[in-house]
Amino acid sequence: MNDEQRLHNNAVAWLICSGISLLANAWGILSISAKQKKWKPLEFLICTLAGTHILNMAIPITMYSVVQLRKQYSDYEWNEGVCKVFVSTFYTLSLVTCFSVTSLSYHRMWMVRWPVNYRLSNTKKQAVHTVMGIWMVSFILSTLPAVGWHNPTQRFYAGDCRFIVTEIGLGFGLCFLLLISGSVVVGVVCIGISLFQTFSIQTGQNIDKNKFNVPTIVVEDAHGKRRSSIDGSEPIKTSLQITYLISGIVFIYDFLMGFPIL
Repeated sequence: MNDEQRLHNNAVAWLICSGISLLANAWGILSISAKQKKWKPLEFLICTLAGTHILNMAIPITMYSVVQLRKQYSDYEWNEGVCKVFVSTFYTLSLVTCFSVTSLSYHRMWMVRWPVNYRLSNTKKQAVHTVMGIWMVSFILSTLPAVGWHNPTQRFYAGDCRFIVTEIGLGFGLCFLLLISGSVVVGVVCIGISLFQTFSIQTGQNIDKNKFNVPTIVVEDAHGKRRSSIDGSEPIKTSLQITYLISGIVFIYDFLMGFPIL
């Protein structure tokens, strides 16, 4: 059985996995948002990552599964428009997922390695701008094959929808794989630094803990009314748990999506 036949025969399984993923990610978003009175950058990035997974399951994966099921039980075939929409959404959301995981690991490294600078910077605004930039770059790159950046001698949407990156064209394939590989490497390096820094602070070996301990700062006006505040450092146990959580997200993504794509 070749890869194409295997994908066709697993359409029902993909639909079941899509439903489970939709429920799991929706539950995660609701769980985080229900406990938050004030959104933090890390929580915002986790929720946007979960939202990206929901869109990935709801649009390209469900679309592909439904088309394959229709092909099995009728004479329906891929057409140019449906194939282009599928390829654009699939690669847009794949890139957004990859960049979001990298952004998550980078923010965690920044928060652990340079806590004072992290808290003095407008990290919430930077996180929002990062998400907007990720979506813009991913959308522009992934829609280029639909408007002409593909192999002109054998179009990926002719006859069937050949959505594998090497089938679309050499230029798009190289650009996509370089972005994915670079993002994966940056994410692994950032989370490695976060783990090392967290373990070093916990063990206290040759580390000045006061250097990485930021107190909570509250700014009040002349009448004692609270104007703004800067969150202090997390307890070491909480910091380790959050680092473990982000590490788990990064490594699960790398082994289930990043490395298989490469």
